[in-house]
Amino acid sequence: MGEQRNSFLEQVQSQIKSKEARAFVSMELHHHLNEVKNYWLQKGISEDQAEAKAVTQMGNPISIGQSLNRIHRPKVDWMTLILFVAALLLGFLPLLSQGYMNDNHFSMYKAIFVVLGGVLALGMMLIDYRKMANKGWMFYLLGTALLLFLTRHFNTVVDGQAVFKLGPLKMEGLMAIPFFLMAWGGFFQSDRFKMWKFILLFILSSYFFLQFSLTTLFIYVAMTFTMIWWSKLNKKKIAIVLGTGFALVAAWGIIGWMTVAYYQKYRVLSFLNPYNAEYLTSKFGLLEIHHLLVGAGWFGKHSFADQFIPEAHTNFVFLSFTYYYGWLFAAILIVVLCLVALRIMFIARNLNDTYSKLLLAGVVMVYTVQLVGNVGMIAGFFPMTNMSLPFISYGLMPILLNAFLIGIVLSIYRRKDLMVTNTLHGNQQ
Repeated sequence: MGEQRNSFLEQVQSQIKSKEARAFVSMELHHHLNEVKNYWLQKGISEDQAEAKAVTQMGNPISIGQSLNRIHRPKVDWMTLILFVAALLLGFLPLLSQGYMNDNHFSMYKAIFVVLGGVLALGMMLIDYRKMANKGWMFYLLGTALLLFLTRHFNTVVDGQAVFKLGPLKMEGLMAIPFFLMAWGGFFQSDRFKMWKFILLFILSSYFFLQFSLTTLFIYVAMTFTMIWWSKLNKKKIAIVLGTGFALVAAWGIIGWMTVAYYQKYRVLSFLNPYNAEYLTSKFGLLEIHHLLVGAGWFGKHSFADQFIPEAHTNFVFLSFTYYYGWLFAAILIVVLCLVALRIMFIARNLNDTYSKLLLAGVVMVYTVQLVGNVGMIAGFFPMTNMSLPFISYGLMPILLNAFLIGIVLSIYRRKDLMVTNTLHGNQQ
């Protein structure tokens, strides 16, 4: 009777175009056939008869195959793709506002960065992310090895951050974030992962991230804490660990205040007391930022701002964008970038798979921290940091990081229907 089952499965699979869907449907059909077969075995009939009844009861294999082909075919999340492309194209506007589009150096590299980001996102969409669920240790070791390499072999320092520069390519600690995203997703979806393992692994990785910048460390910590909260670990234990972690960070901050660089102290103090005479008269303090934002008006000044705005195309890109184009275009930019985050949260809400939800929780947090952090420091809500604005700030690493995040979202959406369903129950009645 195995031949009858195999014949039935082959006819069903012949109607399904996607290779991934065929493998999934075969597994699902085997599960349903075994359920029906066990039901008839409990009725006291022979195994061969139970097998035959199970296959017959499933229904017409051609009709089932056509139905499952419509349900389980891989899908493209056009909404996320459109927002992704829109954000990438908006990233050219700051170069235009700063007069860099006439500079072949900046415009050519920006175009290359965008193309590489698009290729990475589409490439990740085609990769089956589910195959990475049990490779947490591999990703953790790769991420740690990358951080260790960068701390040992960096050859330049940018804004106090160790960077390995090879020609126009700059490698920094931010590159390790995707590896740890995949690592924690694999760890947290497992029932066998213990809290003590998390504590040890998190402390080790945080130490390496600390060698680069507090901004990168903050992104990593926010991502990890968000993912662990949505994990299978006990919520009470998580709360205790997180509370202890925050207390240790506060203690470390108080002790380490005496050893941080002057520019780091300056950023914090100018945020806590922005109207102190020293900070009001600084070259570029909160008062100057406020003046530029208010003076932009609804339609901007349409004058180049890079001459008096430091890092106008990177950390202060939102300020230079607003100054040139005005509040209206700045609002449109924020809406587009916020819609990306909302879209990811909408996709996560409709998923039942733990691993997928963990990855999306980490993706949303990494993306949101960058968005809120960059805009918030310009608005005066946070101290000045080296936080990039997703897809808008100039640079290869920020674009690749966020393109990778979008690629994970596209990969999850593409396979969201390749999950166990009750589609066939109706055919079994």
